[in-house]
Amino acid sequence: MSLNTVKEQPLAVELCRTWLKRETTHPLLFYGPENAGKKRLALELAKALNCTHGSAHRRDGEPAPGRRVAGPPTDACDQCLSCRKITAGKHPDVRVIDLAWQAAERKEPVEKQQNLRIETVMNERHRLLQSAGEGEWKVSILNDAHKMTADAANVLLKILEEPPSKTAIILTTPFRDRLFQTILSRCQPVRFRYVEHEVIMSHEEVEAHQEAEKLWDLLKTTPSTRLVQAAEGRSRTVKTGRPEIEDKIQRLLVPATRALRTGDTRAQKPVQLMQRALQRLRHNVQPALVYDHLLLELSTARKSTVPR
Repeated sequence: MSLNTVKEQPLAVELCRTWLKRETTHPLLFYGPENAGKKRLALELAKALNCTHGSAHRRDGEPAPGRRVAGPPTDACDQCLSCRKITAGKHPDVRVIDLAWQAAERKEPVEKQQNLRIETVMNERHRLLQSAGEGEWKVSILNDAHKMTADAANVLLKILEEPPSKTAIILTTPFRDRLFQTILSRCQPVRFRYVEHEVIMSHEEVEAHQEAEKLWDLLKTTPSTRLVQAAEGRSRTVKTGRPEIEDKIQRLLVPATRALRTGDTRAQKPVQLMQRALQRLRHNVQPALVYDHLLLELSTARKSTVPR
């Protein structure tokens, strides 16, 4: 994807393009209804800032080699290593701070997180004051910024007043009026409009498939217990009946069967395990247990087939 794909929010996209052209570090505030695409546009903006191809197009339309040419960034290619890392949530210079992130950092269940705490914001502020590790820009997306405690907001205020160079701070919230006025006054507001339900559902489907692709890759490197803990944490916050679990497995089958069709025989065992899990679901086995057991089996199968 790129900024061009966020067609349902033309005004917000145009404001972001203007912000890019100015090469400013002025913090941004994305506000508007739930599921209007605020986080999605923030990530596309992060891609544009760090893309090594999309923003480096020559006038003849061909991508320039290497890093971006002189001049402000304009858009993302969604194909270079930087773009792919941001999509997968693995880019070291781009971070989404929310309650789920805080829970993972504190090694606590998501349901115990009520607010974004001062320690979370202090750690992120410290990161932004450091040099970028890989890309050109450090990007911090504070999702649901209205959940910051007063102390956390005061810590954030210090860096909003004078952001370091090549640093983008993007706050998102459906409740602009819950933010402190001192925070509001230091951010450029970007309003998001209501989006029709059908459009939201289509984007959620795309994100669900991206999550499945990400999980397929993580199965090779992430400890099985962490995968199960993450799944359990999400199951407490979202509906996880039989249809939802079946959809998760069907989506995970997509990258697995693609690998098998392209000649990767190591994907054969994972495909068989997923097909067996779908059969268990249809025999009234408890859905959450089926999914957790499948993650354990897949993790073992993927690690045992990684070439040495």
